[in-house]
Amino acid sequence: MDPAQFLQGRSRETDIRRDARGRWFNGDDQIDHPNLTRSFDSWVDRAEDGRFCLSNAINWAYVEIDGPAYFVKDIEARADGIGLLLSGDLRELLEPTSLRQGPEGALWCAVREGRCPARFDNHAVSKMSQWISEDEEGIYVLVAEKKVRPPEIDDPLSLGHGKR
Repeated sequence: MDPAQFLQGRSRETDIRRDARGRWFNGDDQIDHPNLTRSFDSWVDRAEDGRFCLSNAINWAYVEIDGPAYFVKDIEARADGIGLLLSGDLRELLEPTSLRQGPEGALWCAVREGRCPARFDNHAVSKMSQWISEDEEGIYVLVAEKKVRPPEIDDPLSLGHGKR
């Protein structure tokens, strides 16, 4: 069978969504199977049109995401910078220039090669406190011996939006 014929008439639209607290739903039904929700958490990405999707090695489909695409759950000091543990058990190296302060003082960064916004949870910010300081120019984060000054932005959810 020709793969194009197989996909003909099918849609990448779904009723799958994640709320700002990180809970997954299919329509009004909450999805609570731990392996499925962990997989969904690790598959969040942006489609080429900028919309959020779930994407794995086999396929992808559009989803709605309220709040950040990822949550930074933990951090670790590494020789090459700061390692991030993201929701979905993904690990990435922090891109220091992507650090931002949200309107409520929350710390954000871009992940997935800059495509998705991630919000640091309280535990991760607490662990970051050893690298966060302030001088006459304002707040900075010390990353690999360099001062990074996260700008304040009004819409941290727009972080990472754009072409690959």
